[in-house]
Amino acid sequence: YFMTLKHHWITLHRVQFQDSVSAKQRKFDIPSAPECWRFCPGQQLDEKGLPRLSSDIWCGLGIFSDKSKAEDMVAAPENHLPFLPEAVQQWHALAIPTKHRGEVNWRGHVEKNSAIHVAPEDTNDPLAIITTAGFLSYEPDQIPRIISFAQGADEILKFFGEQEGNLRSAVFSNGLDQREGFTISLWRDEKAMVQAAYLDGRHRTLMDESRDGSIFDRSSFTRARILSSNGSWDGNPLE
Repeated sequence: YFMTLKHHWITLHRVQFQDSVSAKQRKFDIPSAPECWRFCPGQQLDEKGLPRLSSDIWCGLGIFSDKSKAEDMVAAPENHLPFLPEAVQQWHALAIPTKHRGEVNWRGHVEKNSAIHVAPEDTNDPLAIITTAGFLSYEPDQIPRIISFAQGADEILKFFGEQEGNLRSAVFSNGLDQREGFTISLWRDEKAMVQAAYLDGRHRTLMDESRDGSIFDRSSFTRARILSSNGSWDGNPLE
């Protein structure tokens, strides 16, 4: 049924290298298949509280209009990601987006409620929640806000990790191109996600604090259902 619909497909690619890799020193080849591609290092904060842009764990996010290309990206990622022989662990997943809202700069310009085209019907597959936050400027006067957001994101991940229905969570900081990175959290089902994200807890508190625009200038939220996956993210998260 979904094959006939005009919507995007999402692929996720978590890769762990033997050693930390710096986005300032290493440029990864962009795969030809996705129409939109982000590949960002896992967030690690320096002594000031800013993302280091260096990590042994990176994650790619691909957006496709063509289902067959998305399926091939997950089934045979080595054909598209030439750095995979360097990986000591890798996990790849195919997902169908069912909700997207907000503003995000993934393609070199800000898109509002349109960066991802969603399927008109939902499924009961495990959930992937993808969020972004962006800033109008990265000038020195914005550093305190960036630090505040980065620290808050780390707090939320710790909080999510304590929730029974949370399978995995991670923040992947943007590189050096002024486009957003993203967070990913995997959930067993929608009830578990709603319980953690919207009821009392650290995430709800930070969401309320961010509504006045003091923490970031734009944000987006995407809900996707994971249809298939392979490899390991510290084991099989969807077992």
